[in-house]
Amino acid sequence: MIKDEQLIEIGTIMKVHGLKGEMNVTVSDAVFDDVKKCPYLVCRMEGINVPFFIESYRWKGSSSILLKLEDVDTLEKAETFCGQKLFFDRRCFTAKEAKAYDEQAEEELGLIGYTVEDATLGQLGTISDINDMTANVLFIVDHNGSELMIPAAEDLIEEIDDENRVVRMDLPVGLVNLDDAESEDEPFLKI
Repeated sequence: MIKDEQLIEIGTIMKVHGLKGEMNVTVSDAVFDDVKKCPYLVCRMEGINVPFFIESYRWKGSSSILLKLEDVDTLEKAETFCGQKLFFDRRCFTAKEAKAYDEQAEEELGLIGYTVEDATLGQLGTISDINDMTANVLFIVDHNGSELMIPAAEDLIEEIDDENRVVRMDLPVGLVNLDDAESEDEPFLKI
């Protein structure tokens, strides 16, 4: 049995990609680069840490991958993984590597996987990525299959609830238009 203290968090399974069991996973890129050292990934299923062997993966941007696990070959099977954390087994690495991975993953993953709630609009979705390549840092939020880009400005954040994994915000009226976000293919942010 794989115990919790043996795990290094490396990402979150965000959603299914296609019909053959491939999944979109937000990962700590520096940690996931060493995936060849560990032949399997661990996911907590019904309270039990279960190893899954990697069939294939490919990068989709700088911090997300499309992952295919062995024996997960249908849309229905893949959907059971959505929202789950993904881990390396630290026994695949030296103690020094494992400690460095813990620190790197904690820094990179930060708020990814947290739910964003607005004081007026309510629940907006789940943070799937954080874009820090622009002058203003943006939360990339998965809202019913569409992407919202929301400024991660301190003055807009009311509370970060780590226990419930929620970022509570008070966004200016009109900053996010959910009607347009649901009808467009492109990320929507009104500025």
